[in-house]
Amino acid sequence: MTDRTTWRVVVPVSVLVLLVAMTLAVEPRLSHIGVTGIVERFDAFRCVAGLAFGVPGVLVVAQRPASRVGWLMVVIGAAQAGGVALGAYGLLGINDGGLPGDDWAMWLSNWIWVPAYLAVPTVLLLIFPDGRLPSPRWRPALAAAIAGIAVAALDWIFQPVTLMGEVGRMYPPGYQGVFANLTGVPQAVRTAGTVCSLIAAVAALASLVVRYRRADEQMRRRLQWIVAGALLTVSMFGLALMVPWGAPIVALACVPLSAGVAVAVVAYRLWDLDLLLSRALAFGAVSVLLLAGYALIAFTLGGVLGAGAAAVLVALAVHPLYLRAGAAANRLVYGDRDDPARALRRLAARLSDAGAPEDPLERMAAEIGRVLRMPYVAVEEHGAVVASWGARGEVAERVPLHHQSHDVGTLVVGERLRPKDRALLAELAPHLAVAVHAHRLSADLERSHARLLAARQEERDRLRYELHDGVGPTLAAVALQMDRGRRLVDTDPGKAKEIMDDLSARIRATVGNVRAIVNDLRPPPLDDLGLAGALAELGKGFAGHLAVEVEADLPALPAPIELATYRIAAEALTNAARHANASRCTVHVRARDTLELHIDDDGVGLASLGSAPGQGIGLTSMRRRSEELGGTFELRSGDGTGTHLVVRLPLATS
Repeated sequence: MTDRTTWRVVVPVSVLVLLVAMTLAVEPRLSHIGVTGIVERFDAFRCVAGLAFGVPGVLVVAQRPASRVGWLMVVIGAAQAGGVALGAYGLLGINDGGLPGDDWAMWLSNWIWVPAYLAVPTVLLLIFPDGRLPSPRWRPALAAAIAGIAVAALDWIFQPVTLMGEVGRMYPPGYQGVFANLTGVPQAVRTAGTVCSLIAAVAALASLVVRYRRADEQMRRRLQWIVAGALLTVSMFGLALMVPWGAPIVALACVPLSAGVAVAVVAYRLWDLDLLLSRALAFGAVSVLLLAGYALIAFTLGGVLGAGAAAVLVALAVHPLYLRAGAAANRLVYGDRDDPARALRRLAARLSDAGAPEDPLERMAAEIGRVLRMPYVAVEEHGAVVASWGARGEVAERVPLHHQSHDVGTLVVGERLRPKDRALLAELAPHLAVAVHAHRLSADLERSHARLLAARQEERDRLRYELHDGVGPTLAAVALQMDRGRRLVDTDPGKAKEIMDDLSARIRATVGNVRAIVNDLRPPPLDDLGLAGALAELGKGFAGHLAVEVEADLPALPAPIELATYRIAAEALTNAARHANASRCTVHVRARDTLELHIDDDGVGLASLGSAPGQGIGLTSMRRRSEELGGTFELRSGDGTGTHLVVRLPLATS
């Protein structure tokens, strides 16, 4: 929040609190001269309403100047707080020797509260929370609310101020006010206005129900509190009208609705208010406690200690109350942001409770959102969201996640962060990075497993085609020729001999095909000579076309590593001999924690490989064999500088 916005909040809130404090400051004097108490004359309700609606309204307007709901709450709070202060001033002047303008202050206070009073259960609920009616069909309800408010306000404007004298002693005997002969609006108009207000109040509650039924899950959670608070507020107003001791009920009637609004604003971020909300809540809570404490001490011990001593006692309670209220407000708005140890314990518990490999990220994102009271939390890998919690808004800040000096992802939060929030997230980030790294390893494992299954299925399909299309038809033909030859043995021995010779050649060719298929599964030199010897034997097969030099000093290796290395080397040597026109090639293999295969030739490079038939398949096969084992495949070449192949295969995971 900027300094300018802060002042837009601090100044009007201070004015509201000052107006209420001035009212309470003169209350002991009014009680001393015999004026009816603040509760009985309904001024306690106006004090509570002034703060309950004015302070949240100021906060909303400071953040969203175009908010109709915020401005209406400001008007309601200002009217109630200003009216009660004017009333206290007027009563003090009228009953205690006179003050400038006390009659007019009393007259204004006598009716200014009425529009604010009636707007709460009617207009405010009709346009809550977005400042618009649910639909144009609700315009008659708004018109009825405005008509009821106008009639009631005019009625109180044209009523004598002594009308309120019916609730107790408020004016000295014979006092008439500024307009002595006013009688209000006609009874029929008054009744019509009351009916309009009742209809508007019922319609306003119905509009909240309609909004609730149409809303999404997040908005429903917000409206639940508001609907409950509105129902209690309207019910308390109705009860106050039916019982003779309704003044205390009226004094507290606005509390449920304002509390529901506060919960919707704070816990469910109805208007996404700024960070000042925490201090505003603390300030508001202390203000209410101070007002209640002052009233209690003034009315119980005021006669013994005096008003000044009572004020001192209340002032001594400010600091500890502010600390407690501030801690509670911070916990309500920011969760455990001020307690990193607790936040870390919660995250650790979520991580230890996680079940499936993908669960930790989702659980930790949700826990960060709940613990730190953030509306949106997401974890990104390579720009893609892999876990999220809440609904993304317009504001988003990003915190990088590092694991062992490597960037593994980003934590995205949907809120402007304070410096201390960034420090806390910096402490949480390494723990979250571990989960992100585990998620990445799990995803890599899944991909490797999928590639392995695909390769196995591909190999099975190849074997099936080889056996079905090659060996199978050959053996079937051999069987037919064998039957034919057997029938000709007695009748045409010469022909039978020719058939047998042909069958012998076919059978030898079939044996060669089967041996080739078996060799494709695992070349015999690997079993007989090991990888180093097999590579040396492979290089000798290119004698006359390509001089191959093999350098290999290898320990015992896993079978998949040996086979992949042999196949990659064979494909690379074939490419060098057939396509690169190379005359010399070196093969260097070494193995520690990782097997490294380097193959370099002096051919023309990759320039001619694009047009070589089947060459793309060969490169793809080599790359796939490397990646299936979690390795890397690197091919470098320049025109006329030869081709350089580097393959690295991890041994620890094989």
